[in-house]
Amino acid sequence: MKRRIAALLMMLALTGSCGTAGAETALLADLLRSVDYGDGVTYVIGHKSPDADTIGSAIAYAWLLQQLGINARPAAAAEVNRETRYALDLFGMAQPEILTDAAGKQFILVDHSEYSQALDGMKDARVVGIVDHHGIGDVRNTQRIPVLSLPAGAAASIVYRMYLDCGVEIPRDMARVLLMAVLSDTKGMNSNVTQLDREAVDALRVIAEISDIGALYAGMKAAKASFEGMTVSEIFHSDYKEYTAGAVTFGVSSVYTEAEESLAELAEKIEGEFPSLYAQDGQDLLFCLISTDETSWMIWYGEGAEQAVRESFPEYDGSGRMIFVPKASRKENIVPPLTAALENWER
Repeated sequence: MKRRIAALLMMLALTGSCGTAGAETALLADLLRSVDYGDGVTYVIGHKSPDADTIGSAIAYAWLLQQLGINARPAAAAEVNRETRYALDLFGMAQPEILTDAAGKQFILVDHSEYSQALDGMKDARVVGIVDHHGIGDVRNTQRIPVLSLPAGAAASIVYRMYLDCGVEIPRDMARVLLMAVLSDTKGMNSNVTQLDREAVDALRVIAEISDIGALYAGMKAAKASFEGMTVSEIFHSDYKEYTAGAVTFGVSSVYTEAEESLAELAEKIEGEFPSLYAQDGQDLLFCLISTDETSWMIWYGEGAEQAVRESFPEYDGSGRMIFVPKASRKENIVPPLTAALENWER
């Protein structure tokens, strides 16, 4: 099958006893060490247009692997966005090394498992592990590798659990980047939250010595909503992912603004730049979800884009824009119906 990955799928038990710091090395740690990493560096990296979950997971997972004796190093596929920069600066931490080409290198992927979302050249790289909360994508490996895929609100919550199951104590700086990541992907623990995310945040906030996680998330959210000095392309690509459904490729941008009155202004700006964005990204269809805390507008571009919207969202009124109240989630409300609708299209 197209989306099959040759891998050793290790499901972590979310009930029962957990590993504890200082405990005897657990089964998971032994399994991670059993992988043939070779003598070079194994980069831990997230998707393109890196967000807080991608960066926090990469940093914290690489550190965990280092404690297990694995030569791992965090990396990023591009500059971090403003939300992530705010948190890293607050914590006094640097962003990971930026890589521009994956070819010839070795990687563990976090927060994604799709070639379309991976660093350029990933098909010519060696992937030796995956940690994701989106499901299994199309990244392939002919060897058995550890793939941890759980329906958590953030990949960082899975990484948190891996520390417990490996018996490795979480230091304060790693707790902080993991907390940053979970808060970002769950919208301050208000979206797609699972019990694992709750357990992670309850533990991480104590280790991180951050008593007011609401204030932390408010600062991150304000930074994310600041577009000062940014071009329309930079705004569009600040949180942008690419997908494949059958023979169709499509990109979905997610833009956040704090002001309801900014929705129409942002929609008009992005619509005006859609032709150049379309030529730049090379996707068959482009979609942009612009959201406040209460409302989302979705706009689109490309031949067949409106037809895809009609087939995906029966409530569409033909106005050229879709409005969601309450706000929509790209991961939960936009990509699944679009993928289902486009799966059988021919191009």
